[in-house]
Amino acid sequence: MTDIKPTMTDEQVMQFIADGYIVLEGIIPDEINRQCEFLSGGRLTDFSRTDTFQNKVFLHPEVAGVIRSLLGPDFLVPVNAHNHLYEQPHRGQTWHTDGLTEQGYGIYHLQCYYYPQSVQIEDGPTMILPGSQFRLVDREAIAHYGDIFGQKSLTVPAGTVALTRYGIWHKAGPKLNNRRRGMIKFSYFRTAEPTRDWLIDSNDLPEFVHQPRQAYATEVESYRDISRCKRTWRWMCGQKDTPSDIAHGAKIFVKARPLKEAKG
Repeated sequence: MTDIKPTMTDEQVMQFIADGYIVLEGIIPDEINRQCEFLSGGRLTDFSRTDTFQNKVFLHPEVAGVIRSLLGPDFLVPVNAHNHLYEQPHRGQTWHTDGLTEQGYGIYHLQCYYYPQSVQIEDGPTMILPGSQFRLVDREAIAHYGDIFGQKSLTVPAGTVALTRYGIWHKAGPKLNNRRRGMIKFSYFRTAEPTRDWLIDSNDLPEFVHQPRQAYATEVESYRDISRCKRTWRWMCGQKDTPSDIAHGAKIFVKARPLKEAKG
């Protein structure tokens, strides 16, 4: 299956750039959900390598369409998946990012969470912080935070897949019951340079549309977010930074002139 078509529009790509995630609710068929519900370890790994799982989950048309939109053609497809199972009540995890969180403005890696069961607030849902993918910090430095205004709990129906920027802050919320709850993780990677080849209405390149300020962000931090989003948008559209883009930030407040115009 190599003729995957993109499904996202300019507006949807902009929203993803700002928030760092998109949720596709209830898209995976019930028969796959039932097979995945309680699989763990090698059993889940083995099943995730089958053609059934590959076609119904990894290359599900809605999932693959988003991946194609954000990572371009010939993206790398997961080889297998890993199930994170939670059974007993627990106090939840601390905020963290995974592995070697990427730096910079480009979107190279999407990490996905698939929920074969419905998830309620008492099940200890995955919690993510929209926009946090731009805030690259030592994971130990954010572990002491509690609830953050604007955090999103992934309380979702069975068969939901959440697609996120790899660097987004996340954690498991407090689990209040003995109901088994699983979350299956897998990742996709970019191999091609971005060219704005998702669904577009016009070849004219639109300016990035300012998204609502993240609930936890101050006015100054929101201004920084807009600058970061604009650079990612230009990168996704195949635009290279110009010298004027490099000297951004304080340049709009502090006057300066080119070296060649300065007098010794």
